[in-house]
Amino acid sequence: MNVKIADFGASSKVTGSEDQCKTYAGTCAYISPDRFGPYTYDFNPFACDVWSLGFTLMELYIGYYPYLKHGQKAKKTALMFEICMEKPPSLTNHASENFRNFMNCCLQKEFAKR
Repeated sequence: MNVKIADFGASSKVTGSEDQCKTYAGTCAYISPDRFGPYTYDFNPFACDVWSLGFTLMELYIGYYPYLKHGQKAKKTALMFEICMEKPPSLTNHASENFRNFMNCCLQKEFAKR
């Protein structure tokens, strides 16, 4: 089985040169914490996509967005706070160790560790 991943368009929109981001766009719920910080030009767009992938996989695994209770509606400022200030969500022991390790790598707060 082959998995193909495309840019989600959620974590960052790179414009200009490859190593300089001038703006970002996307769904707030999947943007990495480093994109909300004061140093939004000092980040790695690929690491942002890894965060978005991790959150997407987490949501697929548990069946709802990780920072919200099932059926709860999201507010942008509350999501920004959760993403930036709270610990990343973790999987239960029912998930395989390999999947838990992969998710822990994807959801590192510091982009350099992703």
